Amino acid sequence: MRKNNLKKKIVIGSANFTQIYGADPTKIKHNEIKKILNLAKKNNIYKIDTAEAYLNKKNVFKNIDKKFKFYTKITPDSRWVSLEFCQKKLEKHFKIFNTTKIETILFHDIKVLFTKNGLKIFRNLEILKKKKYFKKIGVSIYDTKCLSYLIQKYNFDVVQCPYNILDRRILTSGWFDDLKKYGVEIHARSIFLQGLLVNKLIHKKKYFKKWKIKISKWFIWLEDNDISPIDYCMSDLLNRDFDRIIVGINNSKNLDEVINFKTINKKKMINFSINDKKLIDPRNWE
Repeated sequence: MRKNNLKKKIVIGSANFTQIYGADPTKIKHNEIKKILNLAKKNNIYKIDTAEAYLNKKNVFKNIDKKFKFYTKITPDSRWVSLEFCQKKLEKHFKIFNTTKIETILFHDIKVLFTKNGLKIFRNLEILKKKKYFKKIGVSIYDTKCLSYLIQKYNFDVVQCPYNILDRRILTSGWFDDLKKYGVEIHARSIFLQGLLVNKLIHKKKYFKKWKIKISKWFIWLEDNDISPIDYCMSDLLNRDFDRIIVGINNSKNLDEVINFKTINKKKMINFSINDKKLIDPRNWE
């Protein structure tokens, strides 16, 4: 894949626009959000990933350019079996965005899809999809093991999953190829593992002591080869055919580095993957 093609796939992750988020806990100031979005516009990046759970500040997207399209995650409960409730809930949620361009609705927590209410809630969303409330329905997952059940039971359009130089499960499980065969879009998130792979100070926290050698090896290797972590992580994605790449950033400088990353020769790349969920799944971090 060419670098320019990868740029077209970038989606701005907005988890830290309204809350403290990530291994490097940062909440971005309003002025910095403006700078990020202006830089995105200059580079024809008009996609934002967000979630109902992130939007405790209702005005963060109030005056946003109407060209921006949103991927937003929801957490339905049993009340969503009512189509009327489902519709009202989404209408209230969508008011935050200053646009009618909701690209994809994703289940933020897939537990509900394993309950007796799952199918009814999903069908309600399919009805609203036909009414053009949004274009696609997706699931946001942490682990590929749930996919064998979900793919049989539900006709979703998108899977958003973690992928980075440590976490290769979407590839090694065979699900990347399978989802492509089914015509399902695959969106990569956690490409910097909530900052752990690009900020060498984070792994010095007490929780990461167990993997200190592994993570230190990563940063030492980068320094020895004069490669920036962002350049490596972005270059790695050139070798994969993800449909969208969700990029979490702390400031406009980060976004500029992502957009203008230097391509690393594929022959220089080495295998850093690990299967330890206590490291690669941030829900386990303490």
